[in-house]
Amino acid sequence: MRGPCGEIAFVPVAEIARDFGTPTYVYDAAAIVERIAELSRFDVLRYAQKANSNLAVLDLCRRHGALVDAVSAGEIHRALAAGFDAQGDPPPIVYTADVFDRESLDCVIEHGIAVNCGSPDMIDQYGESTGGGGEITLRINPGFGHGHNRKTNTGGAHSKHGVWHEDL
Repeated sequence: MRGPCGEIAFVPVAEIARDFGTPTYVYDAAAIVERIAELSRFDVLRYAQKANSNLAVLDLCRRHGALVDAVSAGEIHRALAAGFDAQGDPPPIVYTADVFDRESLDCVIEHGIAVNCGSPDMIDQYGESTGGGGEITLRINPGFGHGHNRKTNTGGAHSKHGVWHEDL
C-alpha cells in the first residue's frame, strides 16, 4: 500500500468500500509500474499471470515492458486479449508447463507461441504435433530450489517442475 495506513494509493479504504462495495479488489498501478522498473534492471522480465490474470493488470505490465508467462490456453488467450503479441524477440508470451493438454498444444501451434518444456514427455508431445519442427527452450530442475511447501517448490528432488539436470 502506498500512502498512510488505511489508504491504498492515497485513497482511503473506507472511500473505496463506499464507492465500490465490498469485497472489491484494488491494485495500485503506480506500485506495479515501480516494481516493473526495478525488476527490469536485471534482464527480461516475465510476469507469471497465474499470480493475477486481471486484464487491466496484464495490459499495464505489457505497456511498461514486462513480458508474460502462460500455463494454459486460457492464459494465452488472456495475454492476447491484453494486447501481447503472439511472437517477437524476445517472445512476448512463453508457454511454460510440464505437459500439454490438447487445447493448450493446439493454441500454442495456432499462434506460434514460444514453448518452454518442463519434461521429456512435453518435448515428445510438441515434436509429434509439429513433425519435429520448431524451437523450444527447456525448464531445467537444477537439483535444488525453494518454496513454502512441496506445491510451490521450484526445484530439487521434491519439485515436479523441470527436466532433471542429470537427465540432460
